[in-house]
Amino acid sequence: MKPPVLIIGAHRSGTSATARALELLGLQIGGRLDSHGESKALQQLHEEYLRRVGASWYNPKPFLERAQTHDGLLDCTEYLRSNLNAHFGRTFGYRNNLKGWWLRSRLKFGAPWGWKEPRTTLFAPAWLKVFPDAKIVHVVRDALASAESIRERELKFQAAGNPPTPNLGDLTYCRELVEVYLRAGEQLANSANYRRLQFEELQANPPAMLEQLANFCQLRVTTGKLAAAAASIRPARTRPTLS
Repeated sequence: MKPPVLIIGAHRSGTSATARALELLGLQIGGRLDSHGESKALQQLHEEYLRRVGASWYNPKPFLERAQTHDGLLDCTEYLRSNLNAHFGRTFGYRNNLKGWWLRSRLKFGAPWGWKEPRTTLFAPAWLKVFPDAKIVHVVRDALASAESIRERELKFQAAGNPPTPNLGDLTYCRELVEVYLRAGEQLANSANYRRLQFEELQANPPAMLEQLANFCQLRVTTGKLAAAAASIRPARTRPTLS
């Protein structure tokens, strides 16, 4: 089985669009995924450990402080490894049916694979203990744009009757949260298997950026696949300017 590709980045930073484009280029990303292209079992795996240490995706600092210690990183790594040994297929979104078995069999024969789940940004040092040769695609978007999107989504959830998530109605807090994820991802930048992708550059020139990304991920790309993947990237929205 090849080492996976980990698509990381803050929430609302373009990771979903990037993962979808890579999937169209031939990267296998599970089979039972939510509307954002994520395995719910993987979300739960991450969130359960965050809760154990008094953290959450929107309050990751207690986890990051613990993960910087030898014992903390070791405990987190063993948590991930033991869960994978017991539930590999379910964790990465492979159903227990004929298609799921076929997708998993492709991994054994060297199909390129990976996953996208923003909390992976926090857990990446531990995941790299499990998969030392994994490739990291770090998607970075303008911090204010990501923060505004997190806050906008939170306000929509509240308007729909969902209980508020602490602090996510505060734009300043959302921006600080994005920057925490950014710094967590950038700690991996010294690795030869790390690639930073500025999402705005992807939006401005999808064919060129996706071709570079495909080469980094060692995907065999055809002209047709590249065109389909490029067409899946929406152009950046123009911000209104005051006259």
